[in-house]
Order: sequence, then C-alpha cells, then structure tokens
Amino acid sequence: MHGLSVLDKSYTHYSKEYKEHAIKRVLLGNESINAVALDLGLPGNGMLSNWIRSYKENGYNVVIKKKGRRIHEQERVKRIRTAQARKRQVASPEFKAYCRKRIYKKIGCLGSKKKEPTKTEIAQAVTELRHELGLAVKKIIEIINANEDLPHISRSNYYDVYTREDKDQVHHSDVMMRIREIYDEIKNRYVAPGYRRITHILHREGYQINRKTVNRLMRKMDLYGYVMKRRHPYSSYQGDIKGRIKPDLIKRKFFALRPNMKWYTDITEFNLRGKKLYLSPIIDGCGRDIVAYNISRHPNLK
Repeated sequence: MHGLSVLDKSYTHYSKEYKEHAIKRVLLGNESINAVALDLGLPGNGMLSNWIRSYKENGYNVVIKKKGRRIHEQERVKRIRTAQARKRQVASPEFKAYCRKRIYKKIGCLGSKKKEPTKTEIAQAVTELRHELGLAVKKIIEIINANEDLPHISRSNYYDVYTREDKDQVHHSDVMMRIREIYDEIKNRYVAPGYRRITHILHREGYQINRKTVNRLMRKMDLYGYVMKRRHPYSSYQGDIKGRIKPDLIKRKFFALRPNMKWYTDITEFNLRGKKLYLSPIIDGCGRDIVAYNISRHPNLK
C-alpha cells in the first residue's frame, strides 16, 4: 500500500492533531486498530494502542511529551557550568585561606592537653571537612600534614578507619537500642540516668555486659547522665576567735547520768538533688534523744 520505503523511514514526529485523528477513527469511527495503523503507514499497531491507552489515562486528552535528550543536555550543561564555577572558587586565594583556617581550627580542637587525638577522631574530622568544604581527602590531609603543630594522618590510615566496620553496631545493636529506651524512659520521669544505673537495670533484665562497655556505648550515642554540681563544703564563720571560744566544761565526755544534764548540738549538711539542706538537732546526753531540731536551707545563725 505504501511501498517498501515506509520500512526505511527514520524517526517521525507525530503532531497532536495527527494522533487525535487516528484515535478518534478507532474510538468513534469503529475502525479496527490494525486497519487504521495500516492505512496511516505506522510502523506497527502497538504504537496506536499506546496512543489510545495514554489518551484514556490523561482524561481523553492527547499529551505530547518532551523528549528527554533536550532535558539531559540542559542538565549536562548545568553540571558543567557548576563544576567550572566550583573550580574557579577553589582556585581563588580567599577560598584557600578559608579552607586552611577551617582545617587548622577543626583538627586543632581534637583531643586534650594531656591526650593526643586518636586516628578515628582525626578521620571523622576529615570526613566532616570533606563534606563541608567540598575538598578531596588528599588535599585535606596535605594541609594537615604541612602543619607540624597538628596531629598527622596518612591516606591509608584514613581509608582504613573510614571503611572499617563498626563492631558495636554488629555485636551490641540490641543492647544499644535497649539503652536508648531505658534512658528515655527514666529521663522523662526523673533526671537523666548514668551508666551505672543503666548497667544495673540491664543486669536485672539478664544482659551480660560490663559497666565500662555501657559507658562507651552511651558516649557513642551522646547519652550522658545527670551530674550533681559540686559545691564547697560547709564552713561556718567564727569571726574574731579571741574571746569567743568557751572553755570545755565537760572535757568531751558527752554521756550524762540523768536527762537534761548535758545537751549538745551540731549542724549536718544534706545534698538533695543539687540543693543543700541543713539540720541542727539538740541531743540529750543521757539517752541520746533529740530534744528539738531545726531545718534550714541556709547555714545562718537562725
């Protein structure tokens, strides 16, 4: 019908009107798909079937989709421009100075005065700098090793730590999940528990784990217990010592033969969740009974 040249046709763009005319011949004209595809010289009846299915899915509308090559080409050009802009930024002296300053500050804060940072801490810092600055690992390590005051690390050490499997996630994953649950449960009711309390609860539940391991796992998950603030011990003000110290009439013999013969008192300090409470009882020397007492939040004369 169309000759052998129809088999050698290259890609053909079909317009919206052309597709709509072919679809209406099948749906409204009651013609078969094979007959319409043969009459129009389409490569096969499957193309017309796809047009009809898409026509129904889109609410009986013909949708012409844009070809992906143009979009891919635009994305490729955009990526090239972004890469070129990135190269210009990296090559600028201002950016190099900023990266050097940021790396020195990041690595210099690791460890403490008495303890050098470990290779794991340095590798973790290099990974964070890599994502923050967008520099290669080789370049960051070169900047670090060029400074004699910073702890050095080689590329082999970095990739060994970076690709090393976390043993805690493999062997203690269930324990870490339970530690998190216990921590959140107790923290919501009282104060944040420490590793000793969590270890005691784990032992009651049947977990065989050392308290040092619990402490290490909690530090890895950034879970820390409530630390009570330390305060200076109570020290009373005696004022001018001369003339204030009375003679020791009982010679430190506190026992009395009969009631109300010897009374003595002192101040006891209690620490209740970081708050101080002071108790001052008066004790009878005969039966060590408390005759009277007073409680205050301040160690004053009253």
